[in-house]
Amino acid sequence: MVLSCCIILLLFIIIFICIKLKNPVFDNHFIPEHENKFIKNFYPAAYSIFRFSKDKLHITAKSSWIENMKKLYIELDIKSLEKLYFCRLYSIIILIILCVIAFLILFTILQEDNNIIQNNYYIERDKPEGSNKEAEIDVSIDGDKRNVLVHIPAKKYSEKELETKFKEAMQYTRNNYLGTNKSPEEVSESLNLISYIPGSAVEISWECDTRDIVSSDGTLDRSQVEEPEVVQITAIFSYFEFKKDMPLEFTVLPVDKSFAEKLWDKWNNMFYGLSDLTASKDYLQLPSEVDGRKVKYNVPEKNYIVNIIAFGITIIVIIPLIIDSRIKEKIKQREQELRIDYPGFVEKFVLLIGAGLNCKGAWHRMTEEYKRECQNGSKKHYLYEEMLLTERQLDNGMNEAKAYELFGRRMGLLKYMKFSTLLVQNLKKGSADLLKILEYEAMDVLKERRENAKILGEQAGTKLLMPMVIMMAEVFAIIIFAAFQSM
Repeated sequence: MVLSCCIILLLFIIIFICIKLKNPVFDNHFIPEHENKFIKNFYPAAYSIFRFSKDKLHITAKSSWIENMKKLYIELDIKSLEKLYFCRLYSIIILIILCVIAFLILFTILQEDNNIIQNNYYIERDKPEGSNKEAEIDVSIDGDKRNVLVHIPAKKYSEKELETKFKEAMQYTRNNYLGTNKSPEEVSESLNLISYIPGSAVEISWECDTRDIVSSDGTLDRSQVEEPEVVQITAIFSYFEFKKDMPLEFTVLPVDKSFAEKLWDKWNNMFYGLSDLTASKDYLQLPSEVDGRKVKYNVPEKNYIVNIIAFGITIIVIIPLIIDSRIKEKIKQREQELRIDYPGFVEKFVLLIGAGLNCKGAWHRMTEEYKRECQNGSKKHYLYEEMLLTERQLDNGMNEAKAYELFGRRMGLLKYMKFSTLLVQNLKKGSADLLKILEYEAMDVLKERRENAKILGEQAGTKLLMPMVIMMAEVFAIIIFAAFQSM
């Protein structure tokens, strides 16, 4: 109960913190539009934790993380990228901690006992087929309070009910004592010497043959049986002082046992022998050796609380690795998208330059067209988002050559660097052959587009290989099933 209260209290504290830290003036300009809506609810609390960790603990993001995220979120500055990274990280950690606490509460509640005292003075007995119970209760007499262990015996049968239960027990035993053996005349497998009757409080004990062919648990020791031998055992039904006997006869068949079976039989014999010898002692002794071979014992431990906490800690530890891996995966997708968009970008630029526009005018015409497409619901492209950033830099007064140079560096691909170098050289040296150079570049890009199409086709074929194998397996299964049905 104390553990449950502590866990519930901790849960309320965390929920309270999450609500209180959700500042109404929270600045969410750094959160991307496509961010997960559920995780976004934890961002205000995560932002406050970020501020505390940065100001008090001096925790900062690695420069490599910021560089990678800068490629994906072009419109954000370094401070906003750091906020986004840590808010995403701390939000997921908060969610995991809440899930772990919820599981701890669930398992704690399931393991707690219900109040057994009813109407202040009554404790319900178990059914006759149940068992006697013990319970600790607090008893207070005139202010003197003590903790008492009380025994709660199960309810008893009436005489009429007992006679019916004895008949049912005998019939149930006759139907089930043979176990997997087909008939009493051919017994070769262990018997099912049941120790209880479902839905009955009648107890069963067994008296086996004096030759120990049948042990008390129904195991057969046929090493002594050379020919089919008739064996008699007796089922003793008892309920408090009432008893009834039922003799049963069957024929045990001889069989050769493997070495492993003999070894386990010896272990069973030793176990029950030691059990009888230590019946009056505090501890049951287990066999330590069987035929000179050491025996080891182990009891599996189950600790759900430790497992859940350990699992939660493991997830929290690997979260930064998962986030970093996802960022790297998005960067690869970005580079793939940039390679695909490059041919169309060069062709448009060449067309506009050929129409008489200068570099800045062509650049502006392409960004305006992209803005219109986005307003109509088209997908955003990293290439044109970078172009928009370059255009804003030009509008803010940056030198045109410098803006194109930074564009090439941000793209991070050789072909874009080469393109930006051509524009810079044209601005600095006044190259009159810019259009021809760009036309040659467009021809090279066309060849590259064909090569990219081939590569994408090969990748698509590889991805389709597994579904094709699964479909082929399904077809074979259908054919084989139809063949067996027709036999």
